[in-house]
Amino acid sequence: MRAASALLIVSSLLCLGCPLAGNPSLPPASESPHEEPIAELVERTLEQNRVQRRLSVQTHGAWQILHGILAYGDQFTLETPDGPQTAIDYLLQGKPVAGFEPTRGDRIGDPPRVGLRMEMQPSTKIGQGHRDQWLAVLSQSGLTPETKIGPADPPFTIEDWVRQVEYDLPRNLELEFSWTLIALTQYRDTNHQWIARDGNSYAVEDLLQSEVNQSIPSSVCGGTHRLIGIAAALAKRRAEGRPVTGVWADAEMLLANAVEEARQNQNPDGSYGVDYLHRPGWTRDLGESLGTTGHVLEFIALSAPDRVLNEPWVQRTARRLCGILQRCEAVDLECGVLYHALHGLQEYQSRVNSNPITPAS
Repeated sequence: MRAASALLIVSSLLCLGCPLAGNPSLPPASESPHEEPIAELVERTLEQNRVQRRLSVQTHGAWQILHGILAYGDQFTLETPDGPQTAIDYLLQGKPVAGFEPTRGDRIGDPPRVGLRMEMQPSTKIGQGHRDQWLAVLSQSGLTPETKIGPADPPFTIEDWVRQVEYDLPRNLELEFSWTLIALTQYRDTNHQWIARDGNSYAVEDLLQSEVNQSIPSSVCGGTHRLIGIAAALAKRRAEGRPVTGVWADAEMLLANAVEEARQNQNPDGSYGVDYLHRPGWTRDLGESLGTTGHVLEFIALSAPDRVLNEPWVQRTARRLCGILQRCEAVDLECGVLYHALHGLQEYQSRVNSNPITPAS
């Protein structure tokens, strides 16, 4: 009866391929997530979805697999013809995955070395939908610049990939630097400059200025990806101890205003509507609610100060996400909305583990 009820509840979901594997060793979900302390609820939700939902290289492409890596990093396991394997290791070994196909780039640097390029495949839900998306995801998993990629001789490295991204910057005609900023600020300092293929000099600060100038509400996923890219750059700037002035101060103000906007436009149950953090609103579609609420929590967890993450309104959003995932536990879920929600919970958990949680009122 419970599985049938879940199917009825999520009848409007697009079930596009994050299937259930099942594991009887996991404890059953509580009927009411509000009975469970928030830290335990988030931890159980993350573990349950990591273990029970499995992807396979024979039926899934890079778009699904890289979203899983976004949420779980080197803990994300993939079903392969040779048995279960860590997804990151499988990709780095150069084994076949549709949509993750490194190609030879340009000879860059002094001494020159061939770069690694990953082509765009927008709207396919197989390959990269955004510039530098795959490098941004993998860069957050702790890979060093020396990490080798694929079976080429000599093998490509992450550094080869980063250099090609820098060199190809003028090709980013969409002026969408969200993922580029995430990747570059993992491997470069915030004062870094370089020469691109058009012969012009660019800097990390230039990309930040471009992102700050864009319309957040009209950007993809309510602008949460732009905000996360800006937050990544600002976090690196603060870690370096460099002054937060000029465009850096503008970025800080933009993020603070967006966090406050999210607080003001949150629904009473912690969820967000189709306009993400920009307007209040409800949706009866659990898949849509999972996507909007998950993206907003992801942004907040990566951007807000510690004191904000401990506030009851953020805790309500985390609880709401866990509740949606619990209600959908018997249903295959679209991988993008699923793993962005889980990444949001993962980052939330990581941030609050070292700080006391104030009980929600």
